[in-house]
Amino acid sequence: MADNTGSNSADIFIAKFSSYIDLSEQEQEVIEALTQNSMTVDEGQDIILESEKSSSAYLLQSGWAIRYKVVPDGGRQIISFLLPGDIFGFRESLFDLSDDSVQALTPIIVHRLPAEKIAEICDSFTNLSLALTWARAREHAILAEQIVRLGRRNAYERLGHLLLELLHRLQLVDKAGSSEYYLPLTQEILADTLGLSIVHVNRTLRKLRNDKMIELDPKTRRLRILNKEALSERTGYDQSFLDQLGDPSRSPQEAIGSD
Repeated sequence: MADNTGSNSADIFIAKFSSYIDLSEQEQEVIEALTQNSMTVDEGQDIILESEKSSSAYLLQSGWAIRYKVVPDGGRQIISFLLPGDIFGFRESLFDLSDDSVQALTPIIVHRLPAEKIAEICDSFTNLSLALTWARAREHAILAEQIVRLGRRNAYERLGHLLLELLHRLQLVDKAGSSEYYLPLTQEILADTLGLSIVHVNRTLRKLRNDKMIELDPKTRRLRILNKEALSERTGYDQSFLDQLGDPSRSPQEAIGSD
């Protein structure tokens, strides 16, 4: 990891937190201060390791990362993808040992939040504390969809559902067009995510292309979803699990149900 000091845009995090709840000018300044120092992490480098202590959370400024576990036979299960604007390591910083690993899938830029800083923010800024809670709720919703994908969907539905989810998540942080985005995922990574063989992933991608559901340029890695409505119907995709969980118009007291 390389440490960088300088002016880093906090816009992506302010926009994301503000989608949950209104932030005061002071709270926005707190986020700006947190993003002044950044670390660049190379592709393939682990940031958090399973069964090791992690005393920090991270704000992901740019690039893609994966959360994963390794099983006894050496196989890898990718649990989720981490995208720009995401927070990770929050849970791990609260426990003695991490229960999974996080690795940079592409070169990434992150901002480190020591556990004691998180506690200070939660104690001093109610709205930021609530925004962190809602961010964790959205992460839980994403993990729930992954469980259903693996347990109750066939290969076609798993892959199509994931591609739609990634489109929607990237759109929420202005990193995708209406139907197109950069997809830095190899067939091996898709296989490790969806519990399929590489051969099965290859066959399923071909089926999606033949059905005129997607186009994927192998050189630029640009994915275009050609018929979102049809693919959503075929895969059972419902984007409501990613829709805004908070309501910026409510006060903190209303949000937590206080009298």
